[in-house]
Amino acid sequence: MLDRQSIVTITLECADFCKTMNNAPFAAEKIISYENADELRIFRRAIETAVKMSGELEYGVMFYMYLSMEDGTQKKFVLNVGDEEDQTGLLVDTAASGQGYEIPEDQTAKLREIIYEG
Repeated sequence: MLDRQSIVTITLECADFCKTMNNAPFAAEKIISYENADELRIFRRAIETAVKMSGELEYGVMFYMYLSMEDGTQKKFVLNVGDEEDQTGLLVDTAASGQGYEIPEDQTAKLREIIYEG
């Protein structure tokens, strides 16, 4: 999904489900950016290890995730990572919104740390 390009910045935008959470990680009107190399590596690893799911998806949107790439292009994903332990995350490329990818539990936990405790 990343075409071997480096990610320069990742930006998360609070979407519908995030806006209704009691313990949202940041204010609904805010956008959070990540530029730290360690954080970018964790996001990249989560994307690269995500496993293609079968069937059509029906899902709500927690976050919109924008990846700014080294060549100046931008990719937009849906990223659903809840604050509950022992759950997997959902990744959907908005260019193919019917195809979902399940983020492994260990990678979801690392994302959760960054998003909810960062």
